[in-house]
Amino acid sequence: MNLTLSRHLFIILLFFLTPLYLNATVVNIATADATLSKILQEVLCVSLRTDAALSIAMETSDGVFRVYDTTDLTYTASTPEEALDGYLRLKGICVVDQVNITGQSRISSEAIRFRITTTRGDIVHRDRIRKDIESIFAMGYFETCDASFSEGTLTFVVTEYPVIVSIDVEGNDKIKDEDILSAIGLKRFDILNTRLLKTSIDRIRSLYREKGFYNVMVGSDTQPTEGGITLTFSIEENEKLYVRKVEFDGNENISSRKLRDIMETKNRWILGLFGHAGSYLEAGLDNDLLRIEQFYADNGYIQAKVGRPRVDVQEDTGIFITIPIEEGPLFTIGSIDITGDLIQPREELMKKLDLKTGDVMSKSKVHTSIENLRDVYMNQGYAYAQIRPITKEEEETTVGLIFKITKGNPVSIDTIYIRGNQKTRDKVIRRELQLDEGDLFSSTDLRRSRDRISRLGYFSTVTIDPIPREEETMSLLVDVEETTTGAFAFGIAYSSLDGAMGTLELSENNLLGLGLKSRLSTEYGAKKKNYMVDFEEPWLFGRPVSLGVRLFNMEREYVYYTKESRGGNIRLGYPLIEEIRHYIIYSYTHVLELKDIDPVYLSALSEDEITGGVTSSITNTLHRDTTNDFFRPTRGSDLMLSLEYAGLGGDFHFTRVTATAAQFFPLYKDTLALMLKARWGTINPAQGDDLPEYERFTLGGMNSIRGFKYGEIGPRDTFGSVIGGKRMLVFNTELSFPIANIPGLYGILFFDQGNSYEKMIDLTNLKRSYGAGIRWVTPMGPLRLEYGKVIDPKDFESKSQWDFTIGRFF
Repeated sequence: MNLTLSRHLFIILLFFLTPLYLNATVVNIATADATLSKILQEVLCVSLRTDAALSIAMETSDGVFRVYDTTDLTYTASTPEEALDGYLRLKGICVVDQVNITGQSRISSEAIRFRITTTRGDIVHRDRIRKDIESIFAMGYFETCDASFSEGTLTFVVTEYPVIVSIDVEGNDKIKDEDILSAIGLKRFDILNTRLLKTSIDRIRSLYREKGFYNVMVGSDTQPTEGGITLTFSIEENEKLYVRKVEFDGNENISSRKLRDIMETKNRWILGLFGHAGSYLEAGLDNDLLRIEQFYADNGYIQAKVGRPRVDVQEDTGIFITIPIEEGPLFTIGSIDITGDLIQPREELMKKLDLKTGDVMSKSKVHTSIENLRDVYMNQGYAYAQIRPITKEEEETTVGLIFKITKGNPVSIDTIYIRGNQKTRDKVIRRELQLDEGDLFSSTDLRRSRDRISRLGYFSTVTIDPIPREEETMSLLVDVEETTTGAFAFGIAYSSLDGAMGTLELSENNLLGLGLKSRLSTEYGAKKKNYMVDFEEPWLFGRPVSLGVRLFNMEREYVYYTKESRGGNIRLGYPLIEEIRHYIIYSYTHVLELKDIDPVYLSALSEDEITGGVTSSITNTLHRDTTNDFFRPTRGSDLMLSLEYAGLGGDFHFTRVTATAAQFFPLYKDTLALMLKARWGTINPAQGDDLPEYERFTLGGMNSIRGFKYGEIGPRDTFGSVIGGKRMLVFNTELSFPIANIPGLYGILFFDQGNSYEKMIDLTNLKRSYGAGIRWVTPMGPLRLEYGKVIDPKDFESKSQWDFTIGRFF
């Protein structure tokens, strides 16, 4: 028996058995007034008798009620109930002198008394006592509650639910104790009541049924112990039962295969691959019935009905499900019209519709059409525009559609509230908003604002919800959940190129909560020493102008020589139009004279390469980013075009042009996403000048063509060393998906191809690789672990490669 049922039964019994708890003197009263008679029936200490010595009556005058008896005792009040209660107090009949509470040990009497409305001086009414008992039950701490009244004392007697001191599980073999205890929702020192116990048993059953144990039996037992009870769940797992077959009865126009494809309940496949575990859950099947009806409605069968399924459980075989279907006729769309308040020519609005005359009637397309029209109106400030589809039967299986629009009044933004930011300053969020207080509402600007805030990388979730206020105003609630913006990483690495090396990096993308970006890194090893510091202010003087500075010093020991370089850059960025930003970067790099040159390799080096030199360049970059997330974009594009000219003084003169285009597609909502990315580059030295080897394009590694080592791809010299090319082309294809519902953790499958060339790009000569990896946004920063397998590698090339990094994702 569940808690609600037992509570109601107790209250019903209390209603009939109240006299058993009544030890006060019963007073016989006679009255001819129907209203008084009805009220008196609720008073515990009163018995109505026509021959009673005490007779009372009531009269009304100007909204005032007066109750009196034959002795001229009278009481007046604004309601009959108050007048009668006042009279009974004067007579001393059934008056509460004190309220006592007994039986409780853990719950304070004050907490219980707070729930009781009957107080000293009140008259004891049955209905009020019932409500007091219900209020005590509603606290959730008591198994029983009784009430009694004797000699002016009203006493509530409660029995507390027991406290769980320990929880044991018996009989489970296929599921671990900790998994069951985690699922039930109960823990030590919880108060056990019937509802919680039933919920826990249902959760254990669901856990087993998800794994195919449909006939699992779950019981519970309690044993008193010191301080409470020991709760034991006993489990009889029985044999696994899977869904062996899902059939349909009545589907003539839509195949069973298509219907099965949209269902969550699946026929079991071997090993349960691709989500076909074959488990049967009633809630899942109920959702499937709704999916089937929606699928029919989207395919023109708007009168289709899906009946209750027949579930046949065969102990030795499995579960067989048959779903009855009444398809009804196929409906098509006849005439289509848009009426009401039109803010654009009708022909322009008609283009927003996702259907046309002659199409099969589809509820989803009608909904999409409504949303498309609503976007038009919301972008013009009509946030409360109402669009109502009206259907009319034109022929037996043809329906006409009229979209009736009521635009309402333009709506402006009243107030913008920001919530959830503990570290990030409000102004850092506000400056990314495309809507300001006083502006007309725009759904497009709302989406752009959300995407811009998400691209900052400061928040794991970002929502912007409109809050209706008055007819012509609304507020916006920007709700964010902050994530880690700083990273501290250190470690020891080894590679065949650089040998053993220690690494240390400190970075913060939201310094002081002001959006300042800073980074300090060092790599120190026998063959490589690298130091770098970088700082950027993304909003200079409160304007969307970024200013950044980088300084570095690097010394690296190659196979045939040692090279040291130092320098840095200064960067200025500002918006041009829409999402396009223009960056101007001045870079200065000084390569010192090569040291420890192998005499054998000396002839392969030019005089300029040996002596080193200064590269002084200016770079102009156009960048447009409309992606929806910093760490894992699933929608939008990232486009960049860059032109670098080296020759502002210095020793080297060249022109470099690079371009990047990445497009992100949500294949299934925002969970399964596809990325297509292309990069192209060319570098041309001034006539008569040599191009330093370190300025050439080399590929391979985590951020270009995975599976190859870093810098392994490119033209080589006569010694077999990669010197890089003057042309570069890279294509990356990625499919990303979440893993195990763990926030920030997802997997990727990739296919890379590209090469570096000395002269012309040759699409028939591309290096290719494929592989997989995982990415995880952690408190240390975003982690990336990937494995690439090279397709048709040369003898001198890597066959495969593991790569690991901490930093922004690819």
